[in-house]
Amino acid sequence: MNHKAYRRIFVLISALSSLLLAGCASISNQPFTAYGGQEKIHLKVGVNVTDELRLVKNEKWNIPVGESIATNAPVFARHLFDDVVDMSNGQLPPNETVAAILTPKVAYTTRTVGATAGGESIVDIKVEWTLSDANGNPIWVDTIDGRSSDSTRTNPKKVAQKALEDLLLKSQQAISSAPAIKQFAQKQSP
Repeated sequence: MNHKAYRRIFVLISALSSLLLAGCASISNQPFTAYGGQEKIHLKVGVNVTDELRLVKNEKWNIPVGESIATNAPVFARHLFDDVVDMSNGQLPPNETVAAILTPKVAYTTRTVGATAGGESIVDIKVEWTLSDANGNPIWVDTIDGRSSDSTRTNPKKVAQKALEDLLLKSQQAISSAPAIKQFAQKQSP
């Protein structure tokens, strides 16, 4: 075989390897818990997990982002706030009241894969977090971006999980440092 034939075979093998490794990516069903230590915000908050959130999935890459955010949101909120009530589709459990409601919504999710097996695989997840008062009036809204990249040889599940963890850690920082949330919490304190 000549040199050009070897090069074509190498390119073909690299492309096929990339496609095989690009396969489906999933994110762990176990909630992320490695948040940094910080003082909790003194506020009773409902975490509103919607059916719409649970259904969000990157169809092309089969990344079930919504279900993972839905699983992580209550654990995430318990690291941030003193008192947390789980809600479903805007409904509080009977005989419960909250001062505020935290609602996550997946704004964007994508995964890109490099052209060769040694190329870069990138997962990007954006979530809009809304904290509203009990009447639905917004207190704070922000869209946070979580991102991870690695070689396409890396297990896609690990890349997606790292992007989720990046998102949650950045979200923790954004919420815990938001002046509007701090001011609202102070007003609620007796």
